[in-house]
Amino acid sequence: MAIEVIDGTIETAALKRAYAKVTMYDRIVIRTADGSERRLEKVAVSPSVSGMLEPGTLGRFYGYKAIDHRGLFGLRTQDGRSAFAIPNANEKLMVMMAIVGLGGFAIMLVFGSKIGLLSLILGVLGVIGLIRYRRDRLEAKARYEADAGYAA
Repeated sequence: MAIEVIDGTIETAALKRAYAKVTMYDRIVIRTADGSERRLEKVAVSPSVSGMLEPGTLGRFYGYKAIDHRGLFGLRTQDGRSAFAIPNANEKLMVMMAIVGLGGFAIMLVFGSKIGLLSLILGVLGVIGLIRYRRDRLEAKARYEADAGYAA
């Protein structure tokens, strides 16, 4: 996951749909401190963060780009408000994939099935994905916490 920090003001936050655990935006346009425009397309945001994404909000925005999606995981506003929430659904999915894949491989070894290789591959990919997503989540949290004294 690539992490991006953007200082600026929200110009547009075009809401696509909102669910209990994620809010989807068609686009978010941020006018940066140097006057340029940063467009984020098809953005996933946690509801605790999306509540502060209104046009005119000035602050620091923390974005990420994962394998299959991009989003904002945190923000710190000029008036002192802050929010942090990084999605962990992919991390949970990788745990399940590792357990099912490696468990299936073990069962197939015991019963002598010929298709155990597919389970092993899925299990190994699950472990690799879990390690990567967890590392990225911890890196994002550390980056956010390092800016605790941010003032716009």
